[in-house]
Amino acid sequence: MKNKRKYPRKFCSESSFFATRYGIHECFIKNIGNKGAFIETDLFLPEGNVVTVAVPSIEKNSSIKLKGKVVWTDQYGFGVEFREAVHF
Repeated sequence: MKNKRKYPRKFCSESSFFATRYGIHECFIKNIGNKGAFIETDLFLPEGNVVTVAVPSIEKNSSIKLKGKVVWTDQYGFGVEFREAVHF
């Protein structure tokens, strides 16, 4: 199957956190790109929810906080589209 994304994703498996209006939740970032990511979590979030994802940085004990919107969801987690493109 051909990847139709405008911004390609890179595989990763980083333990992280994301925040919603309901609190802070643990997750794994399974893939990430300049404009989005797949977040693996047990928490169900409907499409349209706003989240802030802490993306681990190269610097020790640091992370980048990226705000975005849930654009799809399944039993494993959700896809988030970042508000602004970031460059890794």
